[in-house]
Amino acid sequence: MRLTSVAACSDSGGSGEATAGGDAAVVAQNSFSSSGCKKEVAAKMELARARSLQVINSEVGLDGLRCVAWERVGDGEVKLDLYNFDSACGATWTGDGAIAADGTLELHVSNPSCRIASCGTCLYDWSFDLHLGLPAGQVVGLAVAVDACEGQQATTHLAAAIGAEANGIRCELASYGAVNWQANAAGTCGSTGMPCVGSLLCGSGSLTSTGTCAAGLICDSSAAENEPVCFVPCTTVADCPRADVYTCQTGLCRPAGLIP
Repeated sequence: MRLTSVAACSDSGGSGEATAGGDAAVVAQNSFSSSGCKKEVAAKMELARARSLQVINSEVGLDGLRCVAWERVGDGEVKLDLYNFDSACGATWTGDGAIAADGTLELHVSNPSCRIASCGTCLYDWSFDLHLGLPAGQVVGLAVAVDACEGQQATTHLAAAIGAEANGIRCELASYGAVNWQANAAGTCGSTGMPCVGSLLCGSGSLTSTGTCAAGLICDSSAAENEPVCFVPCTTVADCPRADVYTCQTGLCRPAGLIP
């Protein structure tokens, strides 16, 4: 993975129209909301004033993780948070949802104006409140498609799942490149879930499989080559930041993943 350092932001314009893909029918939607770019100071101030999240009521223990949280509301509504999803900076996001013929819930997030900024990569939180019924007590497949500029940039796809529980959350490690930009901007290199000090933007800009972390944490790159992350050591899941998100694997607290 190669990150390019940019001295200043500059917008690039274009045009595009976002629609749900495939033959799935777009379902009635109550609301969609997006955070600002989480590495920008202005966005952090905005987030501190009013959170856009529908389901996640505590972000403790979620640093460096990409998560899907859901809540079934009765028989005809579902709320979803897509937490720490990465894409282009400077975008203005819209979102919609659809049910595919195989029962998969498809979410499409797009930037119809195609206006983006050359400032690296951003992390965003996207929230949906959809009027649809999901089967109770069953795992439902989730397909997320993100278009920073449809027709001009490749669509990013991610597969996940909504658990059988009425509400829950599942997480994996967030995009390493985006988390590097975030940690560098926020001064959180070497903290839990963040890149180890010495890696890419948390160091000299070079690839490395090693680094250092804050006291009590362990730098490990076994999940992906040259992507060292700071993990909490553990003997049981009780040692981990959150039992609903982490498992204790080979002595380290690791996220359980987006698919059961």
